[in-house]
Amino acid sequence: MSALTLQFTQAGLDALMTATQRGFKGKISHMAFGDSDYTPDKTQTALKGEKERVAIADTDYSDGEGSSLKIAGKFDAPIEYPIREIGVFIESPNYSGEGEPELILLGVYSKPNTTLGYRTPDVKVLQWLTLSLAQLPSESVEVKVGVDNLNLIVDRELADMTLVQLNTMQRQIEQELRLVALEQA
Repeated sequence: MSALTLQFTQAGLDALMTATQRGFKGKISHMAFGDSDYTPDKTQTALKGEKERVAIADTDYSDGEGSSLKIAGKFDAPIEYPIREIGVFIESPNYSGEGEPELILLGVYSKPNTTLGYRTPDVKVLQWLTLSLAQLPSESVEVKVGVDNLNLIVDRELADMTLVQLNTMQRQIEQELRLVALEQA
């Protein structure tokens, strides 16, 4: 996917500029996969064949200068389709009837006759994207990480490693106490 570039949408840029003029940053909050392949257009307001939309699970301002941003989404629905388009969404200042912010398509990755990946029901996809922010006003975006962020993914593994380390330390202390008792006898 390195040859693809994000096509920013006019609706997304307008929402970003509105937020900036009000003194806020645009909040990148969701990522979506779809199964249509095409040349993205600036006038788009939705993916053409959206299949899944998830909250951003993690972020990394990797270069320290604010000109690029890495975001990740965890796709784990039990569905199957070819991934041919990826959308990035920002929150609107407007709210839906359920009290949730409306989402506006900020940009799209897609290319005619190109499959970016394949989703199967048995495989969870953790998709990282690097967004170039050079075309956007400085300090105009931030990332809103969802509740199920990647820190939660490693909880089980971290707990297992911690338990192993504590058991090892306990055995070492017991061994040291036996050694001290033998030296005193």
